[in-house]
Amino acid sequence: MLPFFLLPIIKPTMNQKAINIVLALGIAVLLFLQIKGTGKNTAGSSSVKSEVAGTVKLGYVDLDSVQEKYLLYKEKMDLFEKKKEDADRDLNNAFQRIENERIAFAKRGESITQAEYENFQRSYQGKMQSLEEQKRILENNIATEGMKTMESLKKTIDDYLVAYNKKNNYSYIFSYSSGLNVLFYKDSANNITNEIVDGLNAEYNKTKKNK
Repeated sequence: MLPFFLLPIIKPTMNQKAINIVLALGIAVLLFLQIKGTGKNTAGSSSVKSEVAGTVKLGYVDLDSVQEKYLLYKEKMDLFEKKKEDADRDLNNAFQRIENERIAFAKRGESITQAEYENFQRSYQGKMQSLEEQKRILENNIATEGMKTMESLKKTIDDYLVAYNKKNNYSYIFSYSSGLNVLFYKDSANNITNEIVDGLNAEYNKTKKNK
């Protein structure tokens, strides 16, 4: 059996694919709940009047288009992706330093004494365990930051829809997503996605100019 320092080493890197899937699903769910809930809450008395009169004004928003075209969302996701890449690069660098130490030690070959071998083994395993713990902390921090980003986006959309519906008086605003489809049928005449995205981007550009 080969000594531990001659065996191939599996590099500890962040599970970015799992993080991306969880966050993408989380964003879709949060936006779906927010847009659906906001549509109900912002209609106010106008909703009651329209329903009493026998007319209900409906609209729906395509969340896939929101994620694709909303500038603030894209900016937030780009920043988030960069932080993930930076964190993974830090892990890679830390691993490479430990790996270089292992290779240099192994090159000594038969000149390594039993005591040196045991000391290096303890040191090496301790560093690898520490690196695994660092990876876990980084993943947790990134997941937490991702949730905060989603909450921030949700609030921005919520605030915009409140103002939007004061003028448009929708009774209900629903949402649609290919990954979270709860609408069995949707009339494209009720699709207000472009209007919502254009309004969100206009608000974003105004905010950006004021910075």
